[in-house]
Amino acid sequence: MNSQNKRYIMRFADSGDSDGIKDVFESGVFGGDLSVQYLRGERPVDSFFADGDDAKIIVAVDTEENSVIGVGAAVVRSEFLNGRVEKCAYLTGLKIHPKYQGKLPFIARAYGLMREEISDCKCVYTTILDDNKPVISMLEKKRKNMPEYRYLGHYTTYCFHGGKHILPLENDLNGFEDIMRRHFAEQSLVPAKTDHAGFGDKRFYCYRKNGEIIACCFVGDQSEFKQYKMSSYGGAYKLLSRLPTRLLGYPAFPKAGEMIRHGAVSYLYVKDNDRRLCSDFLRSAAADAGFSLLIWGGFENNPLCMAMDKMKTVHYGSRLYQVFWDEPVSINGIIGVEAALL
Repeated sequence: MNSQNKRYIMRFADSGDSDGIKDVFESGVFGGDLSVQYLRGERPVDSFFADGDDAKIIVAVDTEENSVIGVGAAVVRSEFLNGRVEKCAYLTGLKIHPKYQGKLPFIARAYGLMREEISDCKCVYTTILDDNKPVISMLEKKRKNMPEYRYLGHYTTYCFHGGKHILPLENDLNGFEDIMRRHFAEQSLVPAKTDHAGFGDKRFYCYRKNGEIIACCFVGDQSEFKQYKMSSYGGAYKLLSRLPTRLLGYPAFPKAGEMIRHGAVSYLYVKDNDRRLCSDFLRSAAADAGFSLLIWGGFENNPLCMAMDKMKTVHYGSRLYQVFWDEPVSINGIIGVEAALL
């Protein structure tokens, strides 16, 4: 598993690598006007495994410094794909400590190792932030010994609050399994299991009419495995961050250096994709959940994105790619990737 470079080696991670992986995550931030540091807690190895049925984690190590300097992973889980449950893999992306960016010669080797580990996965996919232009440019260009990144479309992560008790909500799961069968199972890249620890310590919310669930979701506290730390603001957000946005129905902007107390919305269902119902339901759930903000993500062909666009949200965009070495499988229907597990 080692590269031919004598100083830098590459191997699969174990639990003893958590501190080194934690250092790599703490060294980097999301770029753009909303600069956020994405962290995986005190036990990053456990965090990767929490997101699926299995995780393949590769670390790059500087043998002279005896330190982890890079990490990449594939989270493997059962997902609905074209009407069937298939083994799929989500590539989390390769993170390199800033001191070593541009110096590591074996990215292709890392992909080679990963290919061997996930060869039995029906579909492999990933997301890249819109603002990460250098990585987008590098990966969209076909290269020898590298997989192809095929752009599928745009993915938006919405951050919202505006909490207000508008609808009477319940937490009775009765009827949800039917929604899983007739709604989520018809989408693609939706996790077939709702109990992955990566969803967080979650609570179910639903709104019923005549006993029927007409809106529902889970809201999870992910703080054990994932955190977002605000780093800095730029552009228009620099001004907005100083305004009392909560009074206007938008999430309050955290101060630079502050951890964001977020809740992750998953398995959001709204009958007939009704925009008003969606807004009223989510505002009611936000009021009950008590987080600083809630996050939910949707692919461009998800009709609920149109409902979210009518709400007061702060959002950021990503590009969704299918990653393949040979022939890709076709992906049909609405793509229901859950932001909670990205």
